[in-house]
Amino acid sequence: MAHILVVEDAADVRQLLVDLADVMGHTVTEVFDGLAAVRAALTRKPDLIIMDLMMPSAPGDSALQFIRGTPQIARTPILVLSAHVDVGYIARQYGADAWLAKPVEIEVLRKTITRLLEPSKTDLEAASESDGL
Repeated sequence: MAHILVVEDAADVRQLLVDLADVMGHTVTEVFDGLAAVRAALTRKPDLIIMDLMMPSAPGDSALQFIRGTPQIARTPILVLSAHVDVGYIARQYGADAWLAKPVEIEVLRKTITRLLEPSKTDLEAASESDGL
């Protein structure tokens, strides 16, 4: 199936995302901050990036902005998953394909991942319908 890059500093949330991706039949690379995310995205070329915003070292918005500005990985679908109060605004501002606010329902997360991995469904509105766009 697909290769997913999970970028999350909270170990329990990261493990939940890894377990979900595994159950869905995907392979996962997991990292804990935005700087590691950029490195992993450049070397591993994932099919999808699931990224938190609030992390140590390099926050998700900085990593997202860098990824979108780097031609080799700029078109990689990105799902922002964050408890940040302005998650939708930040995700739109920096070009995320979708976003979900924490805590998130597992079924909503699973459906969003599936949608983002379908090539024809990577636009922001289609992927974020659960957020009321």
